[in-house]
Amino acid sequence: MRNFTQTTALFKRVVLCITLLAFQPVFGESIEANSFKNDTHEQRYRSLIDEIRCPVCQGQSIGGSNAGLAKDLREKVRELIVDNQTDDSIRQYMTDRYGDFVVFKPPMNKNTYLLWYAPFAFLAFGLFFFIRSLSRKSPNTSQAIDTQKAKDLLK
Repeated sequence: MRNFTQTTALFKRVVLCITLLAFQPVFGESIEANSFKNDTHEQRYRSLIDEIRCPVCQGQSIGGSNAGLAKDLREKVRELIVDNQTDDSIRQYMTDRYGDFVVFKPPMNKNTYLLWYAPFAFLAFGLFFFIRSLSRKSPNTSQAIDTQKAKDLLK
């Protein structure tokens, strides 16, 4: 009995450790905290690092990434905010160097038309084929059962 309780306790500890390791990235906010002269600069900083995508990591902002490039970009955003650059000029600075992919809300231009309009095109095609498949069905899909055949089958 004692061996079973020790094994169960060990199992619970291992499961707890694995769970804590698995969910560790979920609980973190930003990698480092930077001090600013006022709260508006800090709020702008937090907002911008959540809007800018890490070029190294797929689908992760520079605020939540551990990559070296993300740390450098956070520092550059901090420098630009301290230099009193506007949010738009900071976004433009990043897109000039890393392309439209670096922002989560890419601008609408000739390079991103497909990105903006492809979901609507797929929705339209899907609705077209769905309605077409419904209209092709015959209105009377139920077939009359021949009672004599049914009786013969049951025998």
